[in-house]
Formats: sequence, structure tokens, C-alpha cells
Amino acid sequence: MKKLLSFLAVVLISAAASAQSVTLIFTAMDAANRHVQLNRVSITNLTKGWQETIYWPDTTLTMQNGTGISDIVGANNHSPLWLSQNNPNPFTGTTEVNLMVAEHGDVMMEITDITGRVVGTKNLLPLQGTHQFRITLATAGTYVMTARQNGQTSSVKMVCNGGGDGNWIEYTGIVEANNHSPLQTKSTLRGTTNNPFTFGDQMEYVGYATINGSEAESQRIMQAQGASQTFVLQFDVLQNHLPALITQVVNNITSSSATVGGIVTTDGGAAVFDRGICYSIIPTPTVSDNCVHIGQGTGSFSDNLTGLSPNTTYYVRAYAMNSVGTAYGNEVSFTTTTAIQLPTVITTAVNNVAQTIATCGGNVTSDGGATVTARGVCWSTSQNPTTTDSHTSDGSGTGSFTSNLTGLTSSTTYYVRAYATNSAGTSYGNEVSFTTADDVMQDGQPCPDAPTVTDIDNNTYNTVQIGQQCWMKENLRTTRYANGVNIPMGSTYSFTDPYRYAPDNDNSNVSTYGYLYNWPAVMGNSSSSSANPSGVQGICPNGWHVPSNAEWTQLTDYVGSQTDYQCDNNSAYIAKA
Repeated sequence: MKKLLSFLAVVLISAAASAQSVTLIFTAMDAANRHVQLNRVSITNLTKGWQETIYWPDTTLTMQNGTGISDIVGANNHSPLWLSQNNPNPFTGTTEVNLMVAEHGDVMMEITDITGRVVGTKNLLPLQGTHQFRITLATAGTYVMTARQNGQTSSVKMVCNGGGDGNWIEYTGIVEANNHSPLQTKSTLRGTTNNPFTFGDQMEYVGYATINGSEAESQRIMQAQGASQTFVLQFDVLQNHLPALITQVVNNITSSSATVGGIVTTDGGAAVFDRGICYSIIPTPTVSDNCVHIGQGTGSFSDNLTGLSPNTTYYVRAYAMNSVGTAYGNEVSFTTTTAIQLPTVITTAVNNVAQTIATCGGNVTSDGGATVTARGVCWSTSQNPTTTDSHTSDGSGTGSFTSNLTGLTSSTTYYVRAYATNSAGTSYGNEVSFTTADDVMQDGQPCPDAPTVTDIDNNTYNTVQIGQQCWMKENLRTTRYANGVNIPMGSTYSFTDPYRYAPDNDNSNVSTYGYLYNWPAVMGNSSSSSANPSGVQGICPNGWHVPSNAEWTQLTDYVGSQTDYQCDNNSAYIAKA
């Protein structure tokens, strides 16, 4: 049902009883006061009984007042002030317009957009005649250019496709009489009617616009028309818009993946039937680039991008689609990390080789871009040993480490490789080989791989091989731990503080018998161990350790098993050894 309501938001352009023309400009809003593009406007003069329809983009109509005042100025049948239609129209960047001036007086020219906002002005005091202006507009849209002088008003509607370097009205000079003059009969002008009009005629205005796929009719405006006006035609329906959404910050970035997401804050009045993330290595990605589809509707959404290239910058925008079209969120960029590689590790030389033990190690020189979680050495009697063979576990991270190989067989060649493991896998160092000592009796002789050992004070000690064990043959004389920390001299015994003592409290005995050390000094803040080997360095030089009870038991068991060391062939009588 059509409504008869008063118009909304009427802007008075000019009102002068002596004006010879009335210019009507029409724009439109939906029920939420958002701009609507008019398809056409029906204009009815109820007093004179005629109707005209104007069509977008020319939703402007000029009517000539028929009060009896002559419409002829000079010989050209024009009002004292008149703007020609700009040429070209529509235009890109710049266009030209002519202004005919028949009276003396200041002329004010202005350009407004469809909201009524002034985007350009110019004031001048021209001579009578025709003057030319160059118009420059930067933003695409529909504009109205108006000239005013002595109460007279003339307007034209312009359609710009954008492309200008700003908004300007530039005066270019007078149009000579022999040039093509803009002075022509008003009835031939675009947006001008020859139908009769008198100030005060009762008029009716109604607009039509396509909203949400169907044509809607605006509220009707009925009034007595006495001056030029700009009308905002009001529609009772809401026009659907594009959705509104936000692109969220990218996280969980790796060399080949990342977590992305967005939030659809409003559906624009129409259901969001698709949403997701589009991404590219070029800014401003669209749905024609790579896309991840993540459901429908409003609210938050997220997903993982996979198959990305390492060390590459990507640009991401959330998107949402409704019946109006596709909307995009803000752009977010991120850079993938360098691809994770296997660690780099070097196998160090093997030393301290005995019948059943040896010392080796390695150096993890690079973690490959991810934490090294395991490292050590692996060995086998076959080449290229792996962690499925015998191996040690010697901590994590980069840097050097030492490994003790045990359970070896005498007179056997072994192959050793250091290894290191990160999230990309396990890598191996160079291969090193060695042969264990033979099982020929070496008891009582210096250890073949370590005949002497030197402490931090540069005291040198002899060693002795007993079975498969290598022992220091002399008592320690060190005054410091291997890390350089001093061991103080003591005069009384302590169960808590480390001390060293001279035998019989006589320092001259130290060179022969070494120092005596209490338990805290021997252990050096290490915990007791029952392992074989104990793994407790304590007071010992680097590469040596304090023997555990298990190692003393191994010694006595071995000596007791050797008949050469027994008294009366009794394995319990080993004092001779």
C-alpha cells in the first residue's frame, strides 16, 4: 500500500521568487538510513496534470517557472545564469563545463556528492558571456555542480569514474562567440522538462530502487513546490549489504604451515553461505587465489594452512559471502620459518680402549632448526651402526659430549658413529673404527691406553691393569677438583665440609703417600652410586671416577678367580695379590 508522508531531510538550495527555474535533486535511503541507488523517480505536477520520469544517473530535473516573466535573455531564450551539461559525461579524471552569465555579480560555484558533502568550490566575478571550466574529481561517484548568482541557480549532474589527482574547479577562459556556444533551448537539455510549472504548484514525488533483488517504492512526498530542493526519498525496507568481518592474527607458524582465522561480525542482512581464508604471496589476496573454506554463518572460525613454502611471506584475508557479494577482512601477513633439517654431528676419536670398554663421543655443531632431544654414539661390529644397535644416551642440545662404551669383546673391531635426533629425524656423524685389547694377561702392567694420568695440579700418577679394570697405582695428591675449585686443608674431621689432610699431619708425607680426603671431599657434592662404572667423578681427574662397591667387588672377584693370586688354591685367600 502506498503511503502519503512528508519528505525527510530536505535541503534548501535556493529560494528566490524572481528565479526562472526550479532544480530538483533526488537521493534515497533505506530503513536504516543507508544510501540506496535510485532506478528512477516519478514526478507528478498535480496542479498542471502532467507526469515525468527521470532515470539514474540523471536523478535531477529542472522546471521553468511560467509566471509570465520572460524566459528569454538576449536572443538566446535563456535564464540570466545557466550551466551546460559537462562533456564528457560520464568522465574519468577531468571534464569540461560552460557557464553562461547574463548579469553582473559574484558567482559562487560548488560541487557536492550525493550525500550533499561539498567537494569543491570556486568564487569569481565574471564578465557577461560564456565561460569555460575544467572539473577534476578523484573519486568515482555521482556529483551535482551548482552555480549561483543574484538569487539565480543552475545545476548539472555529473558521473565520475574516478582517476583525478584531486577535486578542482579550474577556470580556463571565455568561450568565443564563433565557438560552439552552450546557449541552447532549455527544452533540449538533459534533465530539463518543457512541461508547464508555476511556483506553488502541488507536486508529488516517488522513487523506485532495486533492493535485495526486487524493486521497491519509496514513501511519497506531496507538497507545494516554490524553490529548488534536494530530496532524500525514504524506503521502508532494509537493503542487504556485504558482510563485515575481521582477519585474526596468524599463529603456530612453521616452515610449512600456520593457523589462520577470522570473525564474521555481521552478515549484512543476508545469510553468509561461505566463509574462510584466502592467501597469496602477493598482497590483497581474493577468492581467486588460494582459499580455505571454513563453514558458514557469523562468528569465529579458524583452520590450518598447510603445504606452505619455507622462509616465505604470505598475505592473508578472511572472506565471507552472502547474496550481495564477497567481503574481505583486514590484511595480515606472516613469514614461514626456515625448513627444519637434520642436526649436524661429528664423531670424535676413540680412546681409553681396553678389552671390554672404550671412550668416544661427539660434537653436535647444528641443531638443524629444532631442539636436539637425544644424542650419543652407536656401535656395532658391522659398518654404519645406527640407534637400533648398541648405543649410549648422552643428554640433549648442541655441543660436545663424551660417551663410555661398555660390554665390548676383547680383540674385536668395532665401528662407531655419533648420532643426534631432532623433530626432523636422526642424523649420524662420521664413522670411526677401533679394536679392543686382546685377552692376554696384562695384570700388574700399566694400562695400555692410559699408562699415566695427570691431575689439575700437574701431578702425574702411574696406572695398573687388573683384569679388565684400569686403576690408579698411587694415591691422589691434588689440592683442587678438576674444575679448579680448591679443597681446603683440615685439622679436624667433618661430615659435611670437604677437607684434605696430610698423613700423620706431616706435609712431608704427601709426596710419598698423597693426601687423605674425607667423604665430602671424595664425592664432591655427587650422590652415591652402585653402578659399574659408578659415573661419579668426585675428586678424580677428568676421565676418571670414584669406584663403586660394585667395581671393588669386580676386582676381588677377578683376583679370587686367578689361581696365581690365591694362597693354598683358595679363592678367598687373595692377600698375596
